[in-house]
Amino acid sequence: MTLMSDLHAPSRVIRAACLLAFLLLLRAGSVGAQTASTLFDDRVLHTLQIAIHSRDWDRLRSTYLENDYYPADLTWNGIRVTNVGVRSRGRTSRSGVKPGLEIDFAHYSTGGQFLGLQALVLDNMLLDKSMIRERVAMAFLRRFGVPAPRESFATLFINGQYAGLYAMVEEVDSGFAQRALGDANGALFEYRWLRPYYGEYLGDDLDLYRPLFEPRAREYDSVFNLYDPIRELFRAINDTPAGSFRDAVGLRLDLAAMLRLVAADVLLAEADGIVSFAGMNNFYLHRHSTTQRHQFLPWDKDFALFQWNYQITDGTSQHALIRRALEDPELRSLYAGFLVEAVESATDAGWLEQEVQRAYEQIREAVLADPVKPYTNEEFEAEVAVVIDLARRRPAFVLSEVQRLFGGRESRTLRAQADPPRQVEGESRGRRPPLPQCRRCESRTTIDAPVQFEARQ
Repeated sequence: MTLMSDLHAPSRVIRAACLLAFLLLLRAGSVGAQTASTLFDDRVLHTLQIAIHSRDWDRLRSTYLENDYYPADLTWNGIRVTNVGVRSRGRTSRSGVKPGLEIDFAHYSTGGQFLGLQALVLDNMLLDKSMIRERVAMAFLRRFGVPAPRESFATLFINGQYAGLYAMVEEVDSGFAQRALGDANGALFEYRWLRPYYGEYLGDDLDLYRPLFEPRAREYDSVFNLYDPIRELFRAINDTPAGSFRDAVGLRLDLAAMLRLVAADVLLAEADGIVSFAGMNNFYLHRHSTTQRHQFLPWDKDFALFQWNYQITDGTSQHALIRRALEDPELRSLYAGFLVEAVESATDAGWLEQEVQRAYEQIREAVLADPVKPYTNEEFEAEVAVVIDLARRRPAFVLSEVQRLFGGRESRTLRAQADPPRQVEGESRGRRPPLPQCRRCESRTTIDAPVQFEARQ
């Protein structure tokens, strides 16, 4: 009996080894099938788990105004990423109770990445009681042809304990620029709101532009190479004669892309974007490595879907770029067409209203169970009702304003379908949102250490 067992032992070992190899291959294939598109699939309510030393987590929350990184492991969809950097993030949205987080896969390892991403933003959505505004707004921007970050919802667990609902937001970096614009080598700047700035020419001194535009790519280029094109862009915007404005500024800025973004923001009733009551805010500026033309990229849409009858001209008269662009007949006509197109995109098969409803139904249970959100469940439900009402009424309001202000650009189909906007008692057409915010206070360093990936069942 012992002899027979010994004879069969090698075959059992071989079978076990083959089975193990098969399972490892199967697991590797499963991990390999995951992509950033899977991570940002907004049809799914994702689950993220962060394992971090309890002392570090307590310190991150108690010093949430700082940008200090702490080592942690992140698990998503059966994939574990070890040795990532985690820090508090945001500006007015910073919190020691429910901190916004940045996950930096390259912090402890130069070249570290996860699914092709160097970093991942976890938005705590502290400023939006509905918790759906930004995710819906970014989805509309992409639907409308505006290069915008991908975004999806996730329930976050810290050391196995539910830490609330977050939005996973794609970082705007060189990887984003390559995916969305086909240009990873261009200059990229994050706009910093320091005071109301409406695009006026600030003067010849490049140091006047540096605090407003913080480099996020090509950081080691000379100050002249980084900022001289920005200075000349705003000089052209303000000083070019009207007859040559379109050609002169068009050499330095993608005017059509800019007008498309502004039209989308108007449809979304964005109160805190590149055209807002308190100056430009919440955008990145990309400069193409070949054409040297700039393009605005949207960021931070917590104040989108703000008010159904928010005026479509709000902020345009103060904004040097928008005001001068709309003085050009061809650009004005192009903009009016974009506004109508935005209305059509929002109302096609009831997209905007259905998207708001879908987002609400997807996250409702997670929000109600969120133990650290800074508002009540009743306030959440009431704010969602406001957003749903806006989704129903905003497109018709925008269309009626386009017809009134531009004339001749309306869509006959929409004109026949649209209901006239209704003024609700107690609503003010001139109500203002809180002062604008700039989303991130950045500090980025790297230390050589390996980032490892493990697959878990």
